[in-house]
Formats: sequence, structure tokens, C-alpha cells
Amino acid sequence: MLKLEVQDQCAAVPVPGYLSVFTATVSGLLSLVAVPCNIFVCLTIMKSPPQFKSLRTPFTYFILNLAATDLLVGAATEPVSVVYHFMEACSVTSLRLIKILHVLYFLPCTVSVFSILALTLERCFAISKPLKYRQSVNNSRVLLAAGIIWLLSPMFLAPYFYLGYRAFAFFFANSVILLTLCVSVTAYLKIIKTIRHRKKFRKESLQGLCMANRKATMFEEKLTNTFTSILILFGVCYVIPCILMYLMNLCTFTGCVTHLSLA
Repeated sequence: MLKLEVQDQCAAVPVPGYLSVFTATVSGLLSLVAVPCNIFVCLTIMKSPPQFKSLRTPFTYFILNLAATDLLVGAATEPVSVVYHFMEACSVTSLRLIKILHVLYFLPCTVSVFSILALTLERCFAISKPLKYRQSVNNSRVLLAAGIIWLLSPMFLAPYFYLGYRAFAFFFANSVILLTLCVSVTAYLKIIKTIRHRKKFRKESLQGLCMANRKATMFEEKLTNTFTSILILFGVCYVIPCILMYLMNLCTFTGCVTHLSLA
């Protein structure tokens, strides 16, 4: 049985200076890209004129929540990462700063993962039960759901203060990320099956749906294509870190420098 150690065995090993400078540089570049891009997305959705109703739907408000999460990463997480890693390159350590950095890393990750989960369930509901969806899901309820996600996410960080970074990262990968990934894939397969069945139905019977319902349903299907791209990006962005977390915690043949590079 795998035993997750609370104390990091490699904590006393100095990090190579080039690795710290490289990490700080990448963090700075990500911050410069993330902040303006996500501000643009947020303003586009929030300030869109009334005639652009497609920019103010439950789906786009979940996108707004994801953009706000990425904006937090660009405006807070990455700048703190720059400061910390440049200090690290100068052999200056700060336990308080590293804890702040880890919290600023895991909090947006948790909000982002749960937002993807909520977006997945929203798409599944919209495609599988379109009439009931339009009656029960509105922007106010989506904003309420987003608020609940932000309120509950900090609770999932509590084990970090007991387990430490690496053990908690392993726990995070096996609980929050993998659970969301499994649910998202299952719901996505159901969505694809429903869309294929509906397209077949439309070919066989053009009188099956009134024109208004048919247009609304086809609009939801187009949004689902966008959701597919988001789900793919989610898989790329989170599966690779999960693999690295497994390598850090399960591989015993690598040295501390290799582990620090993966971290």
C-alpha cells in the first residue's frame, strides 16, 4: 500500500538556479497573456448589447466563470510564482510565500475543475432534456451555482495544510480531477449519443418538432461543439499534470533534482 509522506524528503535539496529562473520567466509570460485575454472575455460577455442574446446564456456565464478563474491565475498566482522563483534562484526562502503560492495554485484549479463539471452537467441537461432545460435553467441560477463553487472550493484545500504539497497534489489528482474527468467523459458520451439520435429523428420526421424548438435545439448542439473544444483543453491541461504527480509520488528511481523539475 502506498504511503504518502507528510514531510517532503527533498525539501532540503537546493533547486537548480536555471530551473527557478526558467519557471519565473514562464510564469511571467503566462501572466502577460492570461490577464488581457481573460479581461477581454469577461468584458465581452458582461458588456454585450441586448441584441447579442447568444452571449448571455447559461453556457456563456459558465465560460465567464472559467475566465474569471484564469484571470485570478494571471493576476495573482503567476506574479507570486515569479517573485517566489526569483527569490529561490537567489537562495532566499520563504515558507509563508510558498504556502501562499500553493493556495493560489490549488484554489483556481479547484474552481476551474468544478466549473468544468458544472458546464458538463449543464450541456448534458440541455441536450438530453431541452424543453425542461429552458424552463428550469436561467442565468440567475447559473450565477448562483458559480457562487457556490467559489464558496465551497476553499474547503477542499484544508488537507493541504496537513499533507503538504506533494501528498496533497497526489490526493487532488486522484479525487477532484479524476472524478471530474470520469463524470465529464460519461456525460459527453451521453451527449453525443443523444445528438446522433436526434439528427436521425430529424431526418426521418421533419414534423417532429416545431420550428422554434428545432432552432433552439440546434443552437444548443452548436454550443456543445464549443464545449467539446473546452473539454479537450481540460483534458490536455489537467491530464499531463496528473501524470507528473504520479511520477513524483510513485517513482522511486528518480532523484530529488528530477522530482523538483517535475514539481
